Amino acid sequence: MLPLRQRTALLPASLALLLAAPACAQNITCTASMSALAFGTVNPLASQTDATATLTYSCTNGSNQTRSARVCFSIGEPGGGATNPRLMSSGANKLQFQMYQDAARSLVWGSSFFGAFATPFVTTFTLAKNTSTGSQTATLYGRVLANQATVVPGAYTNPYLNADTAITINEANGTTPPSACSMTQTGQYFPFTVSATVDKRCNVSASALDFGTTGLLTAATPGTSTIGVQCSAGAAYTVGLDAGLNGGGNINARRMVLGAGAVGYQLYSNATRTTVWGNTTGSNTVAGSGTGATQNYTVYGLVPAQTTPAAGTYQDTITVTVTY
Repeated sequence: MLPLRQRTALLPASLALLLAAPACAQNITCTASMSALAFGTVNPLASQTDATATLTYSCTNGSNQTRSARVCFSIGEPGGGATNPRLMSSGANKLQFQMYQDAARSLVWGSSFFGAFATPFVTTFTLAKNTSTGSQTATLYGRVLANQATVVPGAYTNPYLNADTAITINEANGTTPPSACSMTQTGQYFPFTVSATVDKRCNVSASALDFGTTGLLTAATPGTSTIGVQCSAGAAYTVGLDAGLNGGGNINARRMVLGAGAVGYQLYSNATRTTVWGNTTGSNTVAGSGTGATQNYTVYGLVPAQTTPAAGTYQDTITVTVTY
């Protein structure tokens, strides 16, 4: 057993180590805030939607000597969720998006601590004693990703709380900043919210209805065309066909014309050509429900037997209206 005086002599050495710890205290401190990343109204049938937010930060050197720092601003994901891509939620429904550090949207704004991208936003600087950077800003570039036609319309959000953001400071004496991010958080955060409203939208396309070439109109001549309707998932819609340019607003008087000549014809929604396709919702339109994919509808045309006008190409234009 060691003599008592030798054991007590160890205590001052232990205290000396504890008292030396404050020499490693942070001399540079930073605060920051991030504005909301608001995408506004998003058309799920279009390409990507872009928006930006702004990080505002300020750092101060509180020491009596010149210090250089590497400050890293990390954005993880709430609950340790996916970061490639990130997800906003509307109930159980999800909307994919991502956040970047550059306008080209190629460098993801990630985190030093978790997620698929270990790429926090980094800034370096040198501060003389007892000076500040003043207010500085950095742009966060957001993008709602393309090819999400099946996303259900609604209000989507993703709140980034203190636990999802972090500021770390790695500092050193002199004018050369450290080359790596610190893994020690400062206790300062920059919470913000990402939001978007997915709207109900529809796209429509149509192919030409060509009845072909005939000599005499002594027998009925059929023809078909296709209407493509792409609507947001779950969006109820109707498809209507008007009377054309020459029907005087009467779907039962549709005509193709050439000068003073005319050829009467009709359009139907069924293959047996018994149900006239018009534009009165709830009466003679065709109803559907969007899936995000294009849904095709056949237009069944018929030129009935009639007096044959002068030879030539007869035409009409029908307007397709999708109501949703």
